Amino acid sequence: MRRSSAFTLIELLVVIAVIAVLLAILMPALGKAKNLAQGIAFKGNMKNYVFAVAMYCDDNDGKFCNPSSCYFSQLTAYPVESGLSSYSHVRWCNGNVDLKSHPEYGGNLFRYLADAKAFICPTYKTLAVRNSEDHFYAADAQNLKNYEPWYNYTMNAYLGSPADEIKKAAVRKASDVKHPATTFSFCEESARVDTKYNVSGLNDTYMIPGNDTMIQSWLSAAGGNPWDVEPGPDTSPAFYDVVAGYHNAPTGDLLKGRGNCAFLDGHVDAHARSETFPLAYPRK
Repeated sequence: MRRSSAFTLIELLVVIAVIAVLLAILMPALGKAKNLAQGIAFKGNMKNYVFAVAMYCDDNDGKFCNPSSCYFSQLTAYPVESGLSSYSHVRWCNGNVDLKSHPEYGGNLFRYLADAKAFICPTYKTLAVRNSEDHFYAADAQNLKNYEPWYNYTMNAYLGSPADEIKKAAVRKASDVKHPATTFSFCEESARVDTKYNVSGLNDTYMIPGNDTMIQSWLSAAGGNPWDVEPGPDTSPAFYDVVAGYHNAPTGDLLKGRGNCAFLDGHVDAHARSETFPLAYPRK
């Protein structure tokens, strides 16, 4: 009698077990490969900001643009922002002022970014949710008519800002930055907040760890070394903003990973929120 060529139950179970073992071995490697590929793409997005800042400075006698207006042509509300009390702090997720769709609102730096593939990290776009912890967002979330996260790359406020609150910290020209390889021009921010570390999430066009008074306090406590200034429970006063932490973050904590930063020497790299101040501060 000829034997059937069909699998027996035991053989089928053995095949399934082998496939399961192979998947267990391959999945971590595939996950790492996916993360590596995504990391390269995300850093490529930010390379556009390296070029944009360099070209802007070249065209403006080495001066940086005002971070407050790096994206938008005006600080006052556009007509489409009527009904929003904190309109400037929710522009990052207001689809009615998305510059890809509305280039007429573009500011000082925007024309240099016109060819940028994205203003937002794709990973962040999937993580940005309406229950953002940022207090500015919370105040206006219900009034947003077109919720659409479209940017989270924000400019270093210590570069080019005329604001009185950071008069001592800020520099106006690229030539005034002592260490361009460790000073970022743009970084990734997140709307998520850990109040033990900082008070604001993504809420405007620029990243500002703190003002002159705060900086002096931090440096005094750190013996004058910017690299010893870190956001955390023991840092007083608490930071305003910190670098995003959702890349390669521990499971369940999207604040303790890393965020990509575009540096003035031309490179892009990911850093933890603990390095926010020394990488932003241009006078180290």
